[in-house]
Amino acid sequence: MAHKKTPGNPSNLADGEFTGAHEARLLGERIARYGVAHARSQAMLEHLREAPSHASIKTAAGLATCGNYLHFREYFTVGKVRLHSASFCRQHLVCPLCAIRRGAKALGAYLTRWQVLQQDRPDLRPYLLTLTVKNGDDLEERQAHLSKSLRKLLTHRRHFNGGIPRAPWTELCKAEGAVYTLELTNKGKGWHPHCHMIVLATSQPSQTDLSAEWHKITGDSMVVDCRPILGDPVEGFMEVFKYAVKFSDLTLADNWHAAQILKGKRLLNSLGLFRGVDIPESMLDEPLDGLPYLDRFYRYLGDEYQLDELRTKRGLSHAMQD
Repeated sequence: MAHKKTPGNPSNLADGEFTGAHEARLLGERIARYGVAHARSQAMLEHLREAPSHASIKTAAGLATCGNYLHFREYFTVGKVRLHSASFCRQHLVCPLCAIRRGAKALGAYLTRWQVLQQDRPDLRPYLLTLTVKNGDDLEERQAHLSKSLRKLLTHRRHFNGGIPRAPWTELCKAEGAVYTLELTNKGKGWHPHCHMIVLATSQPSQTDLSAEWHKITGDSMVVDCRPILGDPVEGFMEVFKYAVKFSDLTLADNWHAAQILKGKRLLNSLGLFRGVDIPESMLDEPLDGLPYLDRFYRYLGDEYQLDELRTKRGLSHAMQD
């Protein structure tokens, strides 16, 4: 049984990973999403092999074994499924499968912290803040400009809230906690670095005032968007945590260039009440201990994941014996 790839960009596939991924009835869709993501990583693998270098050879070696098999456990009494084992290269800037898994882990960890905070601080509300800088052809320069500008804005917040004399006020002083990522796109009009941030505050930061502050800092951009996250917070939080998956929307050449520029840089950061959130190292799902399960094995063959029926039947046989 094969699971055909679904159309669409790999970055769009992250949405399904963050909502309903553990439902057994949606396993087929999950396998299809992983198939599209893996196809992209295989395309990157071939791209790197065409122009070998010390860096590309090392990266390609990891991609060559990543995601070749997936082992799920279906807990049939509760209708849930968990990814029990798999091979991962952990190169999330060039591998959308690893980016999807990494993003899901981070999202889960920060949503858990938010749920705890809601009980202790019901007055807090989440807001999605986006900060941009002017597009440019030099990715390294534009990314450095965004990072430097963001550091200056956060320094203003820290100094004012810390009581340092003559420290300038910023609307970001309202943030009692925040988690943010640096992201970039390139749609043919130059590199577009930007920052997505979840801000926790008792009142909404003024978009107008923030825009003026941001323009004063950057000198080239006053494009700021700040809006409340209403209803289910998953959608708003998701915009922050699928940052790495969006690299797959770039051309293969741009994706590789960006990965080299950003290698070693911390793209996910937090402050205040969101500081210290632990993101699990494991890329696998947490098992449902004590519940009966069926093993399901998949291998990537050709251009899709296919059920390894022999190994799956063996798992079914063992389950029946137990």
